[in-house]
Amino acid sequence: MSDIIRLLPESIANQIAAGEVVPAPAYLVKELVENSIDAGASQIQVEIVGAGRQAVSVTDDGKGMSPTDARMAFERHATSKLQTIDDLQRLTTMGFRGEALAAIASVCQVELQTRIASLDVGTELIIEGTRVKSQSPVACAVGTTLKAKNIFYNTPGRRKHLEARKEATELMEIWREFAKVALANPQIAFSLRGAGKYDKTLPASSLKERIIGIGGQKLSKALIPVSYESAFCTIRGFIGTPSSALKSGAQQYFFVNDRFIRHPYFHKAISLAYENFIPAGTQPHYFLFFSIPAENIDVNIHPQKTDVRFIDENTIFQVILSLVRDAFSSHALAPIIDFEDASQVEIPAYAGRKDTVLDLDEQLASRSQLGSDPLAEGSTASSTPSFGGGRLGVRLSSSGRSYLPKEPEVNWDDLGEHFDSMTFDKEDQRLFEEEPQEQSTRGIRLSQAGNLRTRPSTPSSRLLYQSRYIVTTLGDALAFVDLARAVLRITYEQYRADMTAHSYRVEQPLFPEVLEFAPQELPTAIQLMEELSQVGFDFGDLGDGHYSIVEAPSFIAKDAAGFVRLIVADSIDTHREGTEYVHMFLAEVAAESEALQRVFPKDDEGLTELMDQLFSSSDPYFTPSGKAIITLLTEPMVANFFN
Repeated sequence: MSDIIRLLPESIANQIAAGEVVPAPAYLVKELVENSIDAGASQIQVEIVGAGRQAVSVTDDGKGMSPTDARMAFERHATSKLQTIDDLQRLTTMGFRGEALAAIASVCQVELQTRIASLDVGTELIIEGTRVKSQSPVACAVGTTLKAKNIFYNTPGRRKHLEARKEATELMEIWREFAKVALANPQIAFSLRGAGKYDKTLPASSLKERIIGIGGQKLSKALIPVSYESAFCTIRGFIGTPSSALKSGAQQYFFVNDRFIRHPYFHKAISLAYENFIPAGTQPHYFLFFSIPAENIDVNIHPQKTDVRFIDENTIFQVILSLVRDAFSSHALAPIIDFEDASQVEIPAYAGRKDTVLDLDEQLASRSQLGSDPLAEGSTASSTPSFGGGRLGVRLSSSGRSYLPKEPEVNWDDLGEHFDSMTFDKEDQRLFEEEPQEQSTRGIRLSQAGNLRTRPSTPSSRLLYQSRYIVTTLGDALAFVDLARAVLRITYEQYRADMTAHSYRVEQPLFPEVLEFAPQELPTAIQLMEELSQVGFDFGDLGDGHYSIVEAPSFIAKDAAGFVRLIVADSIDTHREGTEYVHMFLAEVAAESEALQRVFPKDDEGLTELMDQLFSSSDPYFTPSGKAIITLLTEPMVANFFN
């Protein structure tokens, strides 16, 4: 049998790598701008032609490259940022793999001009498909200009896919990558040209000025500064006021050591801190910058370098939660009312008494005839002016004392006969039912509510308040239902049912994610991965405590690695384990993620359906984590408000 395994040609290997490093023009901008930052640039200019498909050009005033370095920079795994494997533990540069320029050159036509300060002339390189077409001296300024033209010109399939996308989509993605790098480096001046409405010139500035420059002037009065410093972590930045939260388009950024990252676990901490301050379905702005010793994080997880592993994620989670809440307290913020909500609660005006109040003059005349005139002889009474369109019915004596009209006498015998003759339907009879005994009007525990935990047999009217709460009745109590937590309970039950029936799809990640566990985490991680394998996960053992996620349930696939890290950390902290724990935790995390994106119903039909689903669940009164979904106010508690 002949040998069939061969080494891939360098050009093919580079094109495969380009799929991870440069999947779209936006990533050309990201990689080239990050190289300029590593070169020590103070000014960076980005020019876009044809939404990046025709050309992306980046010019900087950094230290430049020598002729030899310029040639070597396009070799795969050639880099100036790593010398030994130990350097991976203390990375301070944006790039380190030595893949970006080689990948770009494999799918673009590249023109490079660069010069270092010690040379009078620079170097110009023309490269196509990793092949150097020419290298010659050129007159240019100190720094580097790199133009990548005709992206995917030599890969027709990927070029066709790129051209099928809208130009507006490409420009928006370019802007997002540009904004991330510009936010992380306010000390550097940036400019973006050729991107239409996204064109921007940003001078070197403070962090707040850079945030406003990126996010718009509307953020100038919507930012709250936050700051935290300790031996293991420093956090600085700004969070948005609750009133500035948006249903879509909220600007949310995490940076670690000036590197943009995605971190669903830290985002959850922000969401929990804002939970009672913003309307359901909205998201807050935040711009948080972490400074952490390089040896305490790992950015060597994925070529995009947006996934970062922290040594102590749980501690940072609690720090973020406390930091945001302390910022609210120091700025005297409280849960807000959504004045933009179009729906209004109509409160009927008080119609007033229907019976006629006798005028004091008539009463006095009547009393005078009976010999009971309260105004003695010799005293004078001055008439009191009438207020509000009716007669006041009160006169003042010369001494200033007031005399009120006498209450009308009631014939109780006639009233009793009238009551006996009245008839009541079933709705009216509810007014005379015996009220439940209450030991205290300070609050009510659902576990002590007795018959209040059952749903009324006849539907009661419902009021939607603040787009977040349903106000209705349960039994004899007034009930407030938290929509977000109700949706969480409903979704959780659905996921539990799906897992029991195995009625969900699994997906293979486009790029298998790698998990690394510390020695003290490994036994727990291995046990949990065995349990997770029963619910749709598939792991590959890479050795030395490294595992890849080959397959995951579709509803958690987008952040499968983050979920696995989260459940391992939780199991170690709480000492919980087993199949039931894994099912509950997976369903709860997936439900929380979906509930944050869920649009709540506003019409009566939708609210009724949601309430039906809630009361069909195993426990409509509490979320899976034990938070109350429904709060009850009994009649004595309501009456106590008016005492």
